[in-house]
Amino acid sequence: MNIAVGFVHGIGRQKEGFHLEMAAKLEARLAKACPGIRLFAEGIYWADITDRLEEKFKARMAPYELRWDNWVDVRGYMISFLGDAIAYQPLASKEETKLHGNIYADIHERFCEKLQELSERAGPDAPLCLISHSLGTVIASNYIYDLQRGKLPECIRDRIRRSDSPLVQGHTLTHLFTMGSPIALWTMRYEDFGQPIAFPPPLLREQGLPYGEWVNFYDKDDIVAYPLKALSPLYDDAVTEDLEVNNPGLLANTPLGSHGGYYRSEAVMNRIVSSLADFYNRTAGGEETAASREPEEP
Repeated sequence: MNIAVGFVHGIGRQKEGFHLEMAAKLEARLAKACPGIRLFAEGIYWADITDRLEEKFKARMAPYELRWDNWVDVRGYMISFLGDAIAYQPLASKEETKLHGNIYADIHERFCEKLQELSERAGPDAPLCLISHSLGTVIASNYIYDLQRGKLPECIRDRIRRSDSPLVQGHTLTHLFTMGSPIALWTMRYEDFGQPIAFPPPLLREQGLPYGEWVNFYDKDDIVAYPLKALSPLYDDAVTEDLEVNNPGLLANTPLGSHGGYYRSEAVMNRIVSSLADFYNRTAGGEETAASREPEEP
């Protein structure tokens, strides 16, 4: 069984290969636990989109010689952390978008491109697993939400229609893992905390096709991360479990030091491996489905 895995990074300074170490560990463990699974991993890297604006901002501020700008570069971290979250906000009108550009749409276009690459590599009907961290959980949630409700920009919707791929169309999303997620904070824009994505996707639910789970990992020491199920009955239904973990690291018990530890957490890795293996065991022996078919040979 081919499984497409998209990794979505979070706030802060990121490199394009941010996902490679975790992807390699996941592949190695699954090779032992469930050799019938073949993973195809892609990093949904978007930091370069916000970095351009942040560098321009720092250049504008440089003449003021503000404190904490050189020694330990505290301002650089503040700009990188808060700047990502602020820059990733949809603009209020088409006129603003034309005038200022739209980072929200640019990041979602990158998301679409990476799903297309996964579709080409793993097959258009391959189960899709998204593993996201920090602000990346919000990006993944927003992208899937907009995709399911036809709210993506027209240029992205055109690409999706042309691809004719169930994976790119979001129909094969079987697993969602959110790590250190601030989604709960984003829901405070709504009195009732809003609506989550439809999980599992409507097509899987309507046709009775197999799917996995949405697991939200949080460390109590991580001030960015919050549980989701308690927000509303809708979130309680969509999210399988809010799983508390204790992240590793020298500063893991500090408010921000724990935030980056999910990638190295044994509890996170074990749950993802067992979840994918369980999905395979529930589907591989049964009849062929749209979410489990192997791609045809060209």
